[in-house]
Amino acid sequence: MSILARYKKPGGFKQLLQLIETSQPLKQEKLLEVVEKEDPSWAQKIREKKISPEMVLEWEHDHLSLIFENMISQHCSNIFKSMGEEKIKEFSTLLRADKYRELKQLVDDSSEPSPSQLAAAYSNMLETVRYLDEEKIIDLRYIDPVLDLGEAV
Repeated sequence: MSILARYKKPGGFKQLLQLIETSQPLKQEKLLEVVEKEDPSWAQKIREKKISPEMVLEWEHDHLSLIFENMISQHCSNIFKSMGEEKIKEFSTLLRADKYRELKQLVDDSSEPSPSQLAAAYSNMLETVRYLDEEKIIDLRYIDPVLDLGEAV
């Protein structure tokens, strides 16, 4: 049975895309290679629609505030901790005061996140983005029209 066969159903493209987005980089490439062999057009579409943590962190502050507010606090603090004090101060303006205090306390009380903790945090960020888009809290069409899954789902 091909890998893609289980995803060639309504909503399957989105499921596969999210699986690839939230996987470690090496696993992402392996999965994309498999998809490429089975259906090059799907592989291309996944590459076009795939979001990354680096991409998300470059978005407008109003989008980031919604993402950070909806993430699991520990994951959010791990991302903040990995970015350093300057970024924490920059992003502090995006959050409600109570959320910022909570995250600042978590950042202050924790050690540097391990690679696996950071990977989990970034995975939570991407899951949050897709959830917020699905719930129409943010709209990926307006952030970057290429990311819209309207016709791809």
